Amino acid sequence: MNAAVYLGPGVVALREWPRPSAGPGELLLKVRGCGLCGSDIAKIRSGRVTPPAVFGHEVVGDVSEVGPGVSAFEVGDRLVVAHHVPCFACHYCRRGSPSMCRSFKTVNLDPGGFAEYLRVPAPNVQHAAFRVPKELSDEAASFTEPLACSLRAVRRAQVIAGDLAWVVGLGSVGCLFVQLLRRCGVTVLASDPVPARLALGKRFGAEVFRSEEALGERARDLTGGRGVDVVLVTAGGRSVLPGAVSVVRDGGAVHYFAGGEGEDLPLPLDQLYHRELTVTATYSSSPAELAEAFDLLAKGQIQVDGLMTHRLPLSRVAEGVALMVERQAVKVFVTGEPS
Repeated sequence: MNAAVYLGPGVVALREWPRPSAGPGELLLKVRGCGLCGSDIAKIRSGRVTPPAVFGHEVVGDVSEVGPGVSAFEVGDRLVVAHHVPCFACHYCRRGSPSMCRSFKTVNLDPGGFAEYLRVPAPNVQHAAFRVPKELSDEAASFTEPLACSLRAVRRAQVIAGDLAWVVGLGSVGCLFVQLLRRCGVTVLASDPVPARLALGKRFGAEVFRSEEALGERARDLTGGRGVDVVLVTAGGRSVLPGAVSVVRDGGAVHYFAGGEGEDLPLPLDQLYHRELTVTATYSSSPAELAEAFDLLAKGQIQVDGLMTHRLPLSRVAEGVALMVERQAVKVFVTGEPS
C-alpha cells in the first residue's frame, strides 16, 4: 500500500509500506482521511523520531476487515479512531493522568493515519473507536482527538463560570478552546497576528486582539486591574510566558497546551512563589474525553466550520506541513488517496 513516509528531518514522501491485517479483536481500516496535527509537524521537522515512520492520529476510515472476536463493528462502518489507550488500572490512571500511563504509548495505530490502510489494535477498538453518523463529515469527525485533548486542558486549567481567559493563538485548537471556555461560562479574550484567524476567533465568540498590549489593557479594564484568571497557550512556546505572566492575575494560571520552542521557561522563581502562580500542561486525552468530544461533534455542540482549510492527498503531506508552518492553513486534512 502507499503511505506518506517520514524519511528524515523535514522529509516526507510517498512510499510503499507493508499493508497490515486485522488480528483477534482488531480492525483494518481503509483510511478516508487524517487531520495533520501540530505534533506531527514537530516530529517531522525535529528529527527526534528514527525513520522510516508513518505519522497521523486524527483518523477517519471505513472498516475493510474485522478480526475474530469483534462484534461491535462490521465491514463498511465509517469510524473515527484514536491512537493511544491507557491500562485504566495503574497509579497514573487512578490518579487522573492516563496519558502518563506506561502502557499509553505502547498501544498505537499501525502504521498511522497518513497511509491507505491501518490496523486498529484491540484496546483501541474497545475504547477509542466511534461509528460516525452520516450527517457528520469526515473532516468534522477527525476533530474528535484534538477536541478531546482540548477538553482535558480546559479541565486541568480549572476554570469556573465568570472567569476571564486569554487564549494565545487562534489556530484550530485555539478556536476549540474559545468554544469550550464559553460553554463553561468564561469570557474569552484571544490573540493572533493573522487577521483571518482573528475573524475565526471572533466568529466563535472571543473578543480578539492582534497585540498583547491591547489585550492586557482590556483585561485590566474588565477586572478592575486584576488581570485574566487563566492563559491557555496554543502557540509560541517559551516566548509567550513573560507576556502571559504580565496579564494573569495573582493566584492565576498559565496552561501550556503546546510545547513549542525553548528549553526552559523564563519565569523567576520568586515571582512564581510570591504571586502564587500555577503553570500546568496537558499532553493528550483519555478515552472518556474522546467519547465526550465525539458526542459534542456529533450533536453539533462544537462547531468546526472554517477550521479545515486545505484537503490534500498523501503525496502532498510535505506541502501541508509547509502550509501550516507558514500559517497559510489553519488545518490540513490528508486524504487516503495517494495522489
